[in-house]
Amino acid sequence: MPTMNVIIDCDTGVDDALALLFALRSSACNVLGITCVGGNIPLAKVTRNTLAMVEHARRDVPVYQGAARPLLAAPITAEYAHGNDGLGDIGFPEPQGAPATEHAVDYLIRAFMETPEPPHAPPLLITLAPLTNIALALLREPQLEERIPHIVMMAGGLTGGNTTAAAEFNVYADPEAADIIFRSRIPKTMVSLEPIRRDALLDETEVAQIEACSNPWCWAMGRLLRRNLIQLERLSGRHAPISPPDLAATAVALEPHLATTENRHVAIETRGEHTRGMTLVDNRRFRHLAPNAAPPNVAVVTAINTARFQAVVLEALLHDL
Repeated sequence: MPTMNVIIDCDTGVDDALALLFALRSSACNVLGITCVGGNIPLAKVTRNTLAMVEHARRDVPVYQGAARPLLAAPITAEYAHGNDGLGDIGFPEPQGAPATEHAVDYLIRAFMETPEPPHAPPLLITLAPLTNIALALLREPQLEERIPHIVMMAGGLTGGNTTAAAEFNVYADPEAADIIFRSRIPKTMVSLEPIRRDALLDETEVAQIEACSNPWCWAMGRLLRRNLIQLERLSGRHAPISPPDLAATAVALEPHLATTENRHVAIETRGEHTRGMTLVDNRRFRHLAPNAAPPNVAVVTAINTARFQAVVLEALLHDL
């Protein structure tokens, strides 16, 4: 399978860190750049954590700082889930590198507006965070609608949320930005909470294999995964596999055959008192007959191949051994 070029937009908390380590070590992709946005934690910590993961992965990839806050809403963060430092308060050392001087939005515009040299194609965009950076880039350069070939998003829920009863964090944190992207003509795949929680599972077997490796990326990945296993057991009162959302979305982006998708129309609720940030998926049985039905605008992931997901993650981290 040929190596694909990708750009990753993230708000590096624990699950973004797992996704970054996976993507940076995967032989399936070449990470051209990583853009940071305020989300799980404030932007300065996002940038610090992203640089730390790049260094643990032993890769040389530029990191760009972007928007520190949503387009219109007050910022929200999720330290309750990711720890005060965003990496589970495990004690990762400070990174040695620094972010690029170019703003993330400027980089995104430049990266997609420049014509790549044949045989290279424009990069795939993977978003693991509130969509603020992407919306700002599209507002500034509308031609991006024609130049971004595909966005794979960790975004939304089919039936509910994790931040409110209706809304998933990445969409709830900046619904106006999500609305801009979902209304755009850019081809999109939405990897949402339900198939991730059900199918994208890692348990003691996979975590132990990663922990057994001595390289720095497995060391970082193993500590983060172990922290998630312990936290889930403490919260639920029982041992259960973990399902890191951003890792699942990145795996689907790099290996689309992992996922089963259905084309649906998805609207973003920006004004509801109880439903702000909701991804409203049109699942009506005979929606094609309804006079008010909007055409599909997103490929919605409905299932993920669990065994293949586990294998893909392990292959990326252990293939150099």
